[in-house]
Amino acid sequence: MEIRIAVSELSKAMQLLQGVAQRKNTMPILANVYLEAQDHTLRLSATDLDIGLQITRLCEVIQPGMITVSARSLLDIVKLLPGPHVTLIALPNQHLMVKSGKTQARLLALPPEEFPRLADVSGIACSRVNSKGFLEAIQKTIYSSSLDENRYNLTGVYVEPGTNPDDPVHFVSTDGHRLSQYKLSLNQEPLKLEHPVILPRKGLNEVLKILESHAQDENHVFELGFSKQQAVLKTEDVQLTMRLIDGKFPDYKQVIPQLSDKIIRSTKSDFVASLRRVAVLTSERNQSVKLALKSTEMTVSCVNPEAGEVSDDVPLEYAGPDMEIAFSVGYLMEAIASLGDSNIMMRFTDPYSPAIVTGIHEDHHLCVVMPIRL
Repeated sequence: MEIRIAVSELSKAMQLLQGVAQRKNTMPILANVYLEAQDHTLRLSATDLDIGLQITRLCEVIQPGMITVSARSLLDIVKLLPGPHVTLIALPNQHLMVKSGKTQARLLALPPEEFPRLADVSGIACSRVNSKGFLEAIQKTIYSSSLDENRYNLTGVYVEPGTNPDDPVHFVSTDGHRLSQYKLSLNQEPLKLEHPVILPRKGLNEVLKILESHAQDENHVFELGFSKQQAVLKTEDVQLTMRLIDGKFPDYKQVIPQLSDKIIRSTKSDFVASLRRVAVLTSERNQSVKLALKSTEMTVSCVNPEAGEVSDDVPLEYAGPDMEIAFSVGYLMEAIASLGDSNIMMRFTDPYSPAIVTGIHEDHHLCVVMPIRL
C-alpha cells in the first residue's frame, strides 16, 4: 500500500478514530487503526468490539493495499507533520513508513487480517434525521446517565419512539439521583424504530464528536437506523455502529412528579452564578448546598467544617411557605446549565421529594433532581 493524502484530512480522521481504539485491552489489535486504500479512497476503521467507526477520505492511491498500526502513534505523528501532504507506505516487514517534508517515521504494524470485522449493517433501514436537533437531544441528556458499570442499564440514553408517527421521540437518562428528558420532534421523517432502545454513553460521545462539526448547519441531516442489537449512524464520509445496551430501563415516568405546588422562578444566570460562588467551599465528600426560600429571595449556603462557610442571596419569585431544601451542587448546576431558556423554574412538593427543573418557556426539556436530606 502507498498513498498520498492531505495532512489535515488524515489528522481530523485520526482524532475521531482514537476515541474508539482501545489501548488498555487484552487484544493489542484493538489499539490499532485499519487502513485500506483503493480507487482513490482511504478507508480508516477502529473498533472496541462494541463500537465500530469507519471514515472515508479521498487520496492519491499509488499502490492499493491494507495495513493496521497503532492509532495513538499515527495520530501523534500526523498532527505534528509540516504538511501539506503526507505519504504512507506499507513496508514488507510489517512497518508503515510515514513521510512528510523532511520528516520520516516507521511505525510497527500488525497483520491486517487480524483486525476484527466491523458489524454488518447493510440491511438496516435508516431514517434521515436533522443533525442539530439530534445533537441537542443527546447533549441535554447524556450528562445524567450513569458512570457506574454495575448499573449497566443506566449507562446510556433511553430512546423511546412516539405512539404515532408525528409524536416526538423521547430521550431520557438517569443515574438514580437525577433524570433528564428531552422531546425531539422529527421534521424530516419518522424514526424507523419500533420499540425503545438504550444507546451507550461511550458510543454517544463519539456521535457528539461527529455531529458537532455540523452544528451550525440548520439543514444538515444524517442517516440513523436500528437492528435488534445495533444502531448505525451515517454521514457523507463517516459510519458509526454501536451495540445497544441489553437491559431494562426503569419506568422514568414514575420518577417525574405530577403535582408540585412549590414554585421557584429565577434567571438562569443569577442561579448558576450563586451556585458557583457557594460551590467553592464544597468538597468531594460534601457536595450539598442549602437553599433557604422566601417569597422574593433565596439564600444559597454551604457549611464545610474543614474549610468554613459561605452564603449568597439571590433575588427570585417563590410561591410557597418559607422552606429549606438541599441538593448536590454539581447535580443542580448541571441540570440548570443544560436548559436553553434564560429564565428557569423549579417545582417541588417538599424538601424530601424530587424537584423538576425546566426553562419557563421550554416544554420539550425537563430535569429531575433528588434533594439531600438536611
